[in-house]
Amino acid sequence: MTKIKLDQRFSPYQMPTTIIGSIVDEKPNFMTCTWVSRLNRTPPTWMASINVKHYTMEGIRKNRIFSINFPSADIIKETDYIGITSGRIYDKSKFFELFYGETKAPMIKDCTINIELSVKDIIELPDHFIVIGTAVNTYIDEKYLTDGKPDVKKMNPVLYFGIEGHPSYWSVGDKLADAFKLGKEYKK
Repeated sequence: MTKIKLDQRFSPYQMPTTIIGSIVDEKPNFMTCTWVSRLNRTPPTWMASINVKHYTMEGIRKNRIFSINFPSADIIKETDYIGITSGRIYDKSKFFELFYGETKAPMIKDCTINIELSVKDIIELPDHFIVIGTAVNTYIDEKYLTDGKPDVKKMNPVLYFGIEGHPSYWSVGDKLADAFKLGKEYKK
């Protein structure tokens, strides 16, 4: 097997497709974001990497709150559209039924999981802001639970595969194994 070089901007893993919500000029605004990750368990801390040009950042910087909304494949068309359309031009909140929690960050009812966050820090890189937020509350619709736990098959999340020049969305496949158990076979 021969290894070949890839474009350095290639992301070697699939990322969750999310929708970031903020209040900009007193109105809810949303953008699609795939560079999102949990950073810490306690306190629950998340990060979103957002291009410096995005209108949504104006609201995050000013109000110091935002939401991370996890869409299902059922709303992939709307999710993609709001990622390629600027809130400076179009009111993207009209696509969704909204709700607000403790922070008053706008959240999308049609999404499977919603997290409202307060901004802990913003790190400026050459072309992106790394927004670090502490989760204030996390919400899920009961229909996405099985035995009281989130069910990935029911949620049908959207994964983003970032091949430079050919990005694509994917859905989740089959469960392979229980994490932190399968490898214990080597300990025997």
